[in-house]
Amino acid sequence: MNELDALTRLATLGTSRSPELGATAGVEGQVLRALEDVPLEKRLLLAAGARSVARAAGRKLARLETRGDVAPTDTLPVCPPRVSAVLTELLVSNDVEVLREAFELLARARRRLPPELLPRVLGLAERSLRVAAEPVLGERGQWLAQRNPEWSSVAEAPAADPADAERVWTEGTPEERRAVLSQARSTDPARARGWLQTTWAQEKAEHRARFLACLDVGLSPEDEPLLELGRKDRAAAVREVARYLLARLPESAFARRMLERARAVLTWEKPATLRVRFPDKWDAEAERDGLDKPPAGIGQSEHWLIRLLEAIPLSTWETGFEATPGQLVEAAARTDHAIALTEGWAQALRLGVSSSWAMALLGFWTRCESKVLDAERAQTLAISVMEQLPPAERAARTLRILRRAESLPSLDRALAVTPAPWPADLGHAWLESLRELYDPSTRATALLGALRKASTALPPQCLPNAVDPLVLPSPLQRWNAEMHRFQQTVSLRRILYEELKP
Repeated sequence: MNELDALTRLATLGTSRSPELGATAGVEGQVLRALEDVPLEKRLLLAAGARSVARAAGRKLARLETRGDVAPTDTLPVCPPRVSAVLTELLVSNDVEVLREAFELLARARRRLPPELLPRVLGLAERSLRVAAEPVLGERGQWLAQRNPEWSSVAEAPAADPADAERVWTEGTPEERRAVLSQARSTDPARARGWLQTTWAQEKAEHRARFLACLDVGLSPEDEPLLELGRKDRAAAVREVARYLLARLPESAFARRMLERARAVLTWEKPATLRVRFPDKWDAEAERDGLDKPPAGIGQSEHWLIRLLEAIPLSTWETGFEATPGQLVEAAARTDHAIALTEGWAQALRLGVSSSWAMALLGFWTRCESKVLDAERAQTLAISVMEQLPPAERAARTLRILRRAESLPSLDRALAVTPAPWPADLGHAWLESLRELYDPSTRATALLGALRKASTALPPQCLPNAVDPLVLPSPLQRWNAEMHRFQQTVSLRRILYEELKP
């Protein structure tokens, strides 16, 4: 057992079952021996801390080319001391989201990291975070990164060299291969497609689905032959990805077949009647196109309608029937297939976002009685629509829910799918609602459950209000720990915004 194992074992088993530490060497051994009068629990923590600091500060260089190899002079001014203290705290707590925000603010303010934090930042485990820190390393940080192979690799884009990219595609792990394929699709779609065509037959089903999904970037009619292989794949997950991508190609054979079938099934009679009629028998390709047996719990006609409509752009119905989304959804509500029709249209939002369709669908589901649409399915459908909306429209819907002007989806789910940063009006409304809480309720749980997200999603305009002390009433004090972390985080963010104004 080595010295680190001894400390780890002591921390894991508990000090009452401690192993023998008398022979522990290194910095931690010195700490343990120097503090013999201190309780063992405290000695353990201090020894672990001393070892961590020694490792960060005293690691040997992998190589040193010459004695004259010194860091160039930094050209950017170092960040203010208050920011340095905040960064230290964030690095200790490994608060990834706020660290990323801090690096962005530093870059915008044309400031750099203090030298004492460079080893910690260069040694961050998450690569995207190290990349975010690159603009604020300064000349000294860039120089230092080249002295440690683990650090020097962090700022390099993966497989930037074409030959190296192909090597990664051939020899890499599945995740590395997916990353390099996705990257290649953004720069040279045909080359990436060629890679996947070459290895398609040898790939496992789970990998075929993930790799095929990479074609979403740079999708073009030239991808149709490979997508056709996916449409006929034996794995359902692969067929699902292929059908979605083929639906995004309006001139693909799949998209044209689905449109022809949908027009035969769905007819419109003026002024506002929607009729649904299935053929006695589908054509030969229908099953491969997804018009197959339904999953458990779903009716056959419901399954077919959803499959058909999710493959047709919503504008098709507005143009073809000369009706608005609101009129179409209202007409669907008067049929025996209201839920299937609206779910199919909701899925079709993936082919093109439409706010008017989203609002019409959400409005209909809100009015549905529970015997027609159960509450959980209504929530699922509403979230699927919310996730397709642009961030500003999601935030606007969430604000209306927060102000009780809408009820679907529920407040907790709406807050969860509203991306950061929140607009100021949503941030202020959330803070105001938080201060009005007195008793446990669904609303209180939704608001307090969003504390962690709000701590990073609140915009800078809301931070002065957010740091004002808020004492929760007795019935809600089980949230005190979360509230403390929230106020700690927003306090740190406020300092960053105050000190790093461009």
